[in-house]
Amino acid sequence: MIVEFEPNLNIIKLDSAMASLHCHHYNCGLLKTLEEIKEIDAHKIFIQAANEEFYINFKNYISRYLKDKTAREKLDAAAVLYRSMGFGIIDTSSLNESGGRAYSDSSYYVVGWLAKYGRRETPVCYLTCGFLSGILSAIYDKPSNTYRVEEKKCMITGNEHCEFVVSVNK
Repeated sequence: MIVEFEPNLNIIKLDSAMASLHCHHYNCGLLKTLEEIKEIDAHKIFIQAANEEFYINFKNYISRYLKDKTAREKLDAAAVLYRSMGFGIIDTSSLNESGGRAYSDSSYYVVGWLAKYGRRETPVCYLTCGFLSGILSAIYDKPSNTYRVEEKKCMITGNEHCEFVVSVNK
């Protein structure tokens, strides 16, 4: 992956795609604000936005660097990307074209939310749901939103790890 920084414009690009990096105050505050607006589905918005971004950008990354790699190698590369972007550590070893489960024992959103707001009773890793949906659609050359991802366990609620169940949308 090529990382570029244009200091005169204060722009970061990852493989020519502009990237915006924000701290947990911004990201968790945005999620909290959207959750407080009862007329919208904040979780769906977060998942869909992440799905679209990771689908487009990981599909481009595959075409540039991973064309001849296996699906397993692409999943491993996606996990490295996730970690490199500071989102945490994700285990994608149980995923395949039909879905499966992914696990994380290190989550940016959990750590950020705990630092800012403390524990909560519902999961918080909606970006990860969209990430998994987007990268799987890109890896298996399916349309965006082919996969549905639900966080079944979250460390924010006291679990030892976050668990994501992935299925194919029907």
